[in-house]
Amino acid sequence: MTLALVDHNRPTVSGDRTISDSRSLTTRVWYPSEGGPWPLVVFAHGFEVGPDPYVPLLRTWAAAGYVVAAPEFPLTDAEVAGSDLDESDIDSQPADMAFVFARLLDPTGALSGYVDPTRLGVAGHSDGAQTALATAANRPVPLSALIVMAGAPVGSGPTGNPPILVAHGDEDSIDPFEKGRAVYDEASSPRFLLTLLGGEHLPPFTAGSQYQDVVDKTTIDFLDTFLGHPTSGAALLGDGRPGLATIDAAG
Repeated sequence: MTLALVDHNRPTVSGDRTISDSRSLTTRVWYPSEGGPWPLVVFAHGFEVGPDPYVPLLRTWAAAGYVVAAPEFPLTDAEVAGSDLDESDIDSQPADMAFVFARLLDPTGALSGYVDPTRLGVAGHSDGAQTALATAANRPVPLSALIVMAGAPVGSGPTGNPPILVAHGDEDSIDPFEKGRAVYDEASSPRFLLTLLGGEHLPPFTAGSQYQDVVDKTTIDFLDTFLGHPTSGAALLGDGRPGLATIDAAG
């Protein structure tokens, strides 16, 4: 489903220009076809691209038993922002995520009965990964899982995060692997690092890449461990692939 969410309490501002007195956060939602309520994961897209490149991954999470919601940020989704595209608006996005969580958890809202409010996660890629990190630090809702894909630290020192999976290509030319490693090193445990050997910035997380299967399996095993079907984590720790991906863990 697609939800036309609008935060009327916060303006959309670029530089000194007020583009709108509100923030439009159209949110695309995928969910399993039967059963429920299910855990909820809210996903933050990277700069310019919007949710589209990630749809195969998000649909895979939904098929595995999760409600997955992806808002279109008003100034960092090129199709939405147009000539107003402004990467600095990333600073406004954690509050956008808090608003989306609140609307999706509204017992009178469109997802009433679909979402288990006790099992919540947040995820993101690139600038969206930093948005997810900041959201987890702010804790607008109790979070039990955090996925950071090709991201960078949002501060220095311990992050006070929920259980975290960091996934990063070691040949990333936009956000170098060292940034993802720093997120992992600074994170509280339990923490996991999926290193995609030879992986670049976006392709490991999109359909058709050689990493698709390992990213799908590792992210689902992580979500299952901390949101869905708790296990010892043994499946997650076995998700590395010789020559393609390795997994480190602590805690």
